[in-house]
Amino acid sequence: MFYLFATGAALSFAFGTFFTKGVTLRISIFRAIGPLFLLNALFALPFLGTGPSWKLVSGTIPYLHLLAALFSGLVAFTLFYMISRSTASASSIAPAMAPAVVLILSPLFLGSTITWLQCVLVAFLLIVTLYPIRNSIAGIDSTKTIFFMIVAAVGNGATTVLSKMLAEEGVGMPETFVVRQIIAGLAFCILFPPIGLKGRDFFELVRRSAFMAVGWMTSITAIQQGSPLVVQTFLAAIPLVVLLIETIAYRKSPDSAVVLSAILTVCAIATLSLSV
Repeated sequence: MFYLFATGAALSFAFGTFFTKGVTLRISIFRAIGPLFLLNALFALPFLGTGPSWKLVSGTIPYLHLLAALFSGLVAFTLFYMISRSTASASSIAPAMAPAVVLILSPLFLGSTITWLQCVLVAFLLIVTLYPIRNSIAGIDSTKTIFFMIVAAVGNGATTVLSKMLAEEGVGMPETFVVRQIIAGLAFCILFPPIGLKGRDFFELVRRSAFMAVGWMTSITAIQQGSPLVVQTFLAAIPLVVLLIETIAYRKSPDSAVVLSAILTVCAIATLSLSV
């Protein structure tokens, strides 16, 4: 079943990423992040009674929740900044590199092993993914673009590993997802108060949150039931799906550099997964 959940997550994230561009065009990007996190949590309300009982204050679980919220917020901040200056497809390539981060972090936190060949493949993945799109974000030089991409990839990979760690502590999907969203949402609302949001902005926020919430809930479920690396490999296809959505919606050919980077990302991650 976790393959189906991973596939559903990839499709939901792709549409959510595409609609993020619409949010950045209408609303102050950082003021929108807090409400979006909180709206994400609302979509999980029907599932609050499912899964094991909550363990908010048990052992290391509170610290894992805080770390997951921190990395989720870091990813959101970085992606919104990139999407506001570029296309959704170009920005979606950064989280697609998360399997490399998961592979590196797994030996430290999940007890798995990693080989020298896999380390070489990780380095190759970073090069072939980042080089073609190093100049794809307007107003940011190639060094900063690569830095933002790596930050987003590390944050997404770390969030995945933390989801698996919470699952190993007996924490269910509703708690894993809702607590993370509420903590990150409240933090952003404090740092960037959502002042000036208008009624017509609500549709953009709800539409984006609906897809992202489904993506997160299905991906967390898949991670809890199966391999985090395999799940992230499915999610590596997100840039290609976003490219397809943009091509249909905008009726114009996508940037060749983004297409090349997206294809190379999928190929490199598929090779990396086969090496496990």
